[in-house]
Amino acid sequence: MNQKILLKKLLLSFAAALSLATFARADVPLANPPPTAPAPVGQGLLGQKYASLNYSYIDLDAPTHADNFSFGFNQPLNVGLDAVLSYDWMQTGLLAGDRLNQQSVMAGLRAFSNAFAWGKPYVEAGGGYAWQRGYGASDNSFVWGLAVGAELQLAPAVTVTPFAEYADAPDLAGSGAFNFGVKANYWVDSQWAVTAGIERDDDQNTSFTVGTNFRF
Repeated sequence: MNQKILLKKLLLSFAAALSLATFARADVPLANPPPTAPAPVGQGLLGQKYASLNYSYIDLDAPTHADNFSFGFNQPLNVGLDAVLSYDWMQTGLLAGDRLNQQSVMAGLRAFSNAFAWGKPYVEAGGGYAWQRGYGASDNSFVWGLAVGAELQLAPAVTVTPFAEYADAPDLAGSGAFNFGVKANYWVDSQWAVTAGIERDDDQNTSFTVGTNFRF
């Protein structure tokens, strides 16, 4: 009988000690808490520091096409204001035994708004210089451009941006054109994105673009 009473007391004591230990453990923060879920991949391109590399196939309103390679850099300056820098190299296909080659460097500012839930409207202005060579002649010109658009958030990592722009190089033949188009950006991870787009100008030339963006 005494053994049963002793065993019962030991079991009660063990249960009480286990309860106290559990209670005390709950009040002590874990030394190595479980990792939290990663934050969503950053949205869009406006206000981000990134570099871009793109290729465009240009279906010209002519019996040939052009290839365009471009490199760009975007640097946030303040909330709602980015500095942009770009370099373009373009060359047409062979036509009448020769090709037209053009290079340009542009710098500008892009102002945008974060005040709307549906997206970020923006305006952009820039200037630079262009060099053109082909068909036995070469020329160069100052270049300027204006653009408007809106970056629309379709998914946490996907944005679509319709835009319209006007660019002119007054001293080059065939310059001064309106462009209308749309481009999309998808962040594969926190640093790397893929992009694609299509645009058409008022000279009936259509560009198809693919590329990548790398965020710093």
